[in-house]
Parts: sequence; structure tokens; C-alpha cells
Amino acid sequence: MHPYLLLVLMMNTSLIEFLARSGAVKFGEFTLKSGRESPYFISTGVLSSGLASYELGKHFAKKIQEAHGDKFDAVFGPAYKGIPLAVSTSIALAKEHGINKGWLFDRKERKLHGDRGAFVGAELDHGAKIIMVDDVMTTGGTKLEAMDMLEKALKAELVGIIIAVDRQEKARRKSAVEEFTEETGVPIHSLTTISDIFGHLKGRDVNGKVYVNDEIYGAYLKYKKQYGV
Repeated sequence: MHPYLLLVLMMNTSLIEFLARSGAVKFGEFTLKSGRESPYFISTGVLSSGLASYELGKHFAKKIQEAHGDKFDAVFGPAYKGIPLAVSTSIALAKEHGINKGWLFDRKERKLHGDRGAFVGAELDHGAKIIMVDDVMTTGGTKLEAMDMLEKALKAELVGIIIAVDRQEKARRKSAVEEFTEETGVPIHSLTTISDIFGHLKGRDVNGKVYVNDEIYGAYLKYKKQYGV
């Protein structure tokens, strides 16, 4: 195997095990916002320590550097879970890649005093290019709302989205990721995919614990058959 491909594979498996150990990927029975009953749940919001946040931020920063270089102006994280992602990614971009960019996030509630802007963070010129970071994409609806808000409130252009995990689920005709890019022209890159996560963790002992046994893997295959692409 080419040394670069081997390095990518090692980083991917390292990320997968980190997500499992930290609880950012959980296995069991979960009802999603879409109403689907899922055998797994993804939430980077549990990564609340400095080290964990920076570890994830490094993976996001590397993906941004690979996909976009420094051809953007700021990292945007949709409230609420996207806020620490944007901050940790911006820090990692500066420390790991020498790319010093601002971060910003949106307000969920209207502020009635002081700074009443819809966004908090970097002040941007009209036409600024934005990279969005988030944990997953299920239907793409929230990403479209954020994109519309960035364009209307800031006159900014969303040039890319980085998600932690691609759930690889169907939207209307294709996967949510494919349909979003097809409709908006905005590319989406993921740090890893749910098939890679289950494929790597099935029956594997990770620091004394098996996260994906035969029962959980069987539930995943059933879910994938119904909703997967």
C-alpha cells in the first residue's frame, strides 16, 4: 500500500476509535429528529474537555486543509453543537497548518441589547467565503437554513461543509450529501462514514471493550437496508 494511503487509513481508524471511546458515537436504540429508529447515534457535543475538543478539531482542520487549502475566510459552526467545533477547528488550523482564520456562529435567540447581530465571531466583508463544520448531515434541512442565513445576513458564500460522520442515508432520490451538493453546488466532505465505523469496530476489542457485537451489527445492517444508500 502507498505510504500516504496507509497514513490516511491509520488516521481514519484512530478517529473511529476516538469517537467510540469518547461516546461521540453511541450504539443502542435511538429515535432521531427525523423519526427514524436508529441503532446508533452521533453527537460531538459530548467532547467537552480541552484535549478531546482539540483532538477532533485537528481532524476537521486536516480535512479543510486537504479540501480547501487556505482559500476561505472563516469557519462557521451552527448553534449549538457546531460552536465548539468551529472554535477548536480554527485553533487547530492555526497551530497545525499555519492557517489563521476566524470563527463564527449564529444566535438561536434574538438579542435585544448591545450587539444585536445574528452572528457572533469574526467580522467579515461582503462576499466572504465560509466553511461550515458540523457533526452529521441527515436530511440537509438545517444546512440549507444556515446557508440561506449566511447569504442574507452576511452576504457571505458557503463554499464547503465538513461533517464528522456521513450517515450514508437516503434523502429523496440519492444520499442527503449527494442531493445537497447537487442542489446547491456546495461540496461536503466527511471525516469518516458510518460504514467505516461499523466495519472497523465489528467484533474489535478497543481498550478492553467491544463496541459493536453481532447483535448491534445485525441491527445496523437492518437499518442500512431500510434507509441506507
